[in-house]
Amino acid sequence: MALLVLLCATLVGCAAIADLATLQSHIQDAGYKNVSLHHRSHNGTDFLEITASGSDPDKVAEIVWDTYPEHLDHVSITLNGTQKDYSEADLRSAFGERQVTEKPDDDTDVMKSVITWLIVGAVVVLLLVAGVIILIVMLVRRSDRRKARQPHHPGRPPAGPPPSA
Repeated sequence: MALLVLLCATLVGCAAIADLATLQSHIQDAGYKNVSLHHRSHNGTDFLEITASGSDPDKVAEIVWDTYPEHLDHVSITLNGTQKDYSEADLRSAFGERQVTEKPDDDTDVMKSVITWLIVGAVVVLLLVAGVIILIVMLVRRSDRRKARQPHHPGRPPAGPPPSA
């Protein structure tokens, strides 16, 4: 179960890493140096943080908006130590509709998948536990029946409880 969750997270993470690498290349191709990117989600809000050496944060924001396919709610660009923040609405009003097809905001889909698999795993575990309990009860009853059927041999005490008077 844990392996399946890890595999799902890894596949989602690999796609995001590839998108970040492509974005970093686009920013570097535009002449920016020492480019560092970090995309994170917190309470359903997607943040992209960019640090680089260069002069025009609006140009970087436009590159992000037009080439980065991941969903964005907030972009923070720090150039030469000076930070500028953009909301999704800021980016849309400054640069219009995105030139890249935006991937769906998959945070909720991933969480739904993880929760679904956790529920399925819990049900499977409960069914296995119930099966083991039923098996144990059946084996104990069978053992009790065998003891009750054993014939009494003279010289040997009978199996089971002593007869009542």
